[in-house]
Amino acid sequence: MAYEIRLTDKAAQVVREAFAAENVDPAQSYLRVGAHPGGCSGYKFDMDYADATQVSDADEVFESNGVKVAVSREMLNDVLGSLEIDFQTGNMVERGFKFRQVLEGGMCGCGESFTPIKQRKA
Repeated sequence: MAYEIRLTDKAAQVVREAFAAENVDPAQSYLRVGAHPGGCSGYKFDMDYADATQVSDADEVFESNGVKVAVSREMLNDVLGSLEIDFQTGNMVERGFKFRQVLEGGMCGCGESFTPIKQRKA
C-alpha cells in the first residue's frame, strides 16, 4: 500500500509562516514528520525542519500545499501510515497541529498518541 502525508491549507500556511519566522529557505527545506515512543497508545507524532542534506534515499518525499515533507520510509510503512496534518485554532489548549491517521483505529482517546500501523496489521 502506498502511504502519503497531506497538509491542510491551514497547516501548510502555518508551516510556511514558521519557515519565514526562522529564516528557513523553503526551497531548500523540508518538514520532517515522524514519531517517537510515548503516550498511552505507544507513539506520539513529531515534526521538525530538515534541510536538503538531511534527506536521503531512505526517506519518502511528498509535496503538499507547497510544503515539501520528508518522512523515513520505515517510519511511514511501519508506524505512521497515511496522515493528514491540520492546524486547529481555538483556545490555548486546543491550538496546534493535529494529526489524523487516514487508516482509523489506532488513536488513543485523547488523540495525543497512537498505535503503530504495523501492530494493527498483525
